[in-house]
Amino acid sequence: MLALISIGLDVGTGFVKCVSDTKTVRFPSLYAYRLPHLWDRDQKKTEGVGDDAVEMLRDPDTISIRPVMFGKPVNEDAFSKLVAKAVQLCSESRDALGEMSEIAIVIGLPYEAKDSRNNLQKMISKLLKPKFCDVVPQALGTLASVSKTDGIVVSIGQGTTEIVPFVGSTAMKGMSVHHAVGYISSNFGEYSYLDHSIFSSKEASKLVLALADSLVNRIQQARASYQHLPVIISGGGMLVPGMEQVLRSKLEFIVPDDPVMSNAQGLHKIASWYCGQITC
Repeated sequence: MLALISIGLDVGTGFVKCVSDTKTVRFPSLYAYRLPHLWDRDQKKTEGVGDDAVEMLRDPDTISIRPVMFGKPVNEDAFSKLVAKAVQLCSESRDALGEMSEIAIVIGLPYEAKDSRNNLQKMISKLLKPKFCDVVPQALGTLASVSKTDGIVVSIGQGTTEIVPFVGSTAMKGMSVHHAVGYISSNFGEYSYLDHSIFSSKEASKLVLALADSLVNRIQQARASYQHLPVIISGGGMLVPGMEQVLRSKLEFIVPDDPVMSNAQGLHKIASWYCGQITC
């Protein structure tokens, strides 16, 4: 029997982040396919996930699908392909997808996507047949990554910004705000977020200020009832030039060592705890 493997998975609107006991992977949340051309020798559909899908975008005949919108699965088949790719890349052996009964997987969802929780758990269980599967608030991963049980987690992603107070690792009344990195990148094209250099432009810097103003207002709303809790800010938005500086001029907060991967790292930490409970 194989040793139980812990996996933390954060399938975001922009990127998939996955952490296992031995590997860390990150790739675009994108699925693409191309139907065979008339003179193609191979009449099979060409498919790509993640970076392969991005490469396929060079072909004008490519059909691209973004399986996640505002942090929620919107295309079950394509979403399943993202999950399978992430777990396969993060597993210890090439044929690990045939051995998923030996993993414990914890996956995060936006706070306001709770209605997708049961369907997502069933989807993962059907796809991978893991030893254990749980779906938790995405922001809980960041909280766990900084080894805290209490705090207001702000996770600035591509599709949503999660603002969730936690007390004793239990989510209080939070919010999934649709003002996120996409507020900036959408001004430069649908897939512009894949090119980080766009965020250094003068036009982007103006949008960073507007986004920060909006987020600070929402964070202050959350702090009204939880002023004693520390604020922890993570997510890819913290790598956007100027974002951290603007926020620090208005708030005091903690930033995880790796704000992009902190959700997945914390979810892996939670999965590891479950592994210990299962094997003890």
